Amino acid sequence: MKVEVISITEYCSSCNIDPEFIRSLDDSGIITLTGEHIHPDQFTELERYIHLHYDLHINIEGIDAIRHLLGKVDRMQQEIHELKTRLRLHQ
Repeated sequence: MKVEVISITEYCSSCNIDPEFIRSLDDSGIITLTGEHIHPDQFTELERYIHLHYDLHINIEGIDAIRHLLGKVDRMQQEIHELKTRLRLHQ
């Protein structure tokens, strides 16, 4: 099965955003582009970053910090869930 990618230009035109913002996210390692294309797996995260940048006026560095902190929260929630499961087994 072939995965369809979308060009940065096409995506930015449909979303009314600057292509340089997308390239800046790639340069910062926040998303990974395939040449001048965006992989569909990136859309959910990309929409979140667009909201943070354009609606909340958060810069690339802030987006990276938020992404890092949300990743930590997710890992901690998973660890809490695992610990609760283990605790139930020992009761």
